[in-house]
Amino acid sequence: MQFTPQQLTGGAKFGSTCRIGNWNEDIELEEIRLKDYLKKKEQGNLVVLEKQAKLERSLQPSELSVPEDGVLHFGMTAMVYNHQSEGFLAGNANEKIPKTNFAIATTSGPNSNPCVRNVFTMQRASMDDGFDDDTLHYGQNFRFVLDSLLEFPVYLHSEPISPMSASKFTRRQEVVMYAKANGSTLWRILHPDVKVRFEMEGQEVPTKSECVLQHVQTGSFLSSDNVAYQTLFGQEFEVCGHAALSTNKTQNLNAERKGDITGDYALRRHLLPNIWTIATA
Repeated sequence: MQFTPQQLTGGAKFGSTCRIGNWNEDIELEEIRLKDYLKKKEQGNLVVLEKQAKLERSLQPSELSVPEDGVLHFGMTAMVYNHQSEGFLAGNANEKIPKTNFAIATTSGPNSNPCVRNVFTMQRASMDDGFDDDTLHYGQNFRFVLDSLLEFPVYLHSEPISPMSASKFTRRQEVVMYAKANGSTLWRILHPDVKVRFEMEGQEVPTKSECVLQHVQTGSFLSSDNVAYQTLFGQEFEVCGHAALSTNKTQNLNAERKGDITGDYALRRHLLPNIWTIATA
């Protein structure tokens, strides 16, 4: 755009009726900007309207299951709460992750209202898993599914660390929501107390109790720490696969010498990033 010397140097002021410089081009430019704004507003392409539409889609209310017997069953819907970040596991449909199939980011956020991005359905992995009922047991394979966030279901997924696959900030094992159910979407619930974990194997999982979520394929544990992760929904926290364990050995060698345990026992206790609660209504 061209300017007069007076405009460039901030020279003498003129009255409102005095037209100077490229006044006609200035008027045309303002009209074009107004037309573009009205067109985008009509089509819903304004940034503020797009953001509002994305928030409305992801924050649609959802229902939590009401357990009648105090234990978890397949097909139930629940929220998954982490005790370190004090946030709920959630999918972010607005952040795609480059994978072989469609994938979106996973975080833990402070929103405690049940909605389509943080209410998961527990889906049985196989009917031939050694259990006859529909109750979820410790050590039993299952999948976490978001049914209503997108037009198709997405599954909680993880895979070994590689140059192309790692969590965004800590570079640990990546955890995403994946569009295809495969071996990398299998999880199992373990008792958080390693001293009684072996005895609890195969027992029913009570609702609203602390637990550890282990990825079947890699053996890593679902983890969330206070690592800030900025999203469309505000500040949330990173979710990854990581064994957050204490450094003490809890008298392992002495117990092995006595024959109380063997080297197969995991006796290092889990820290809060690995502790989750599956919360129903």
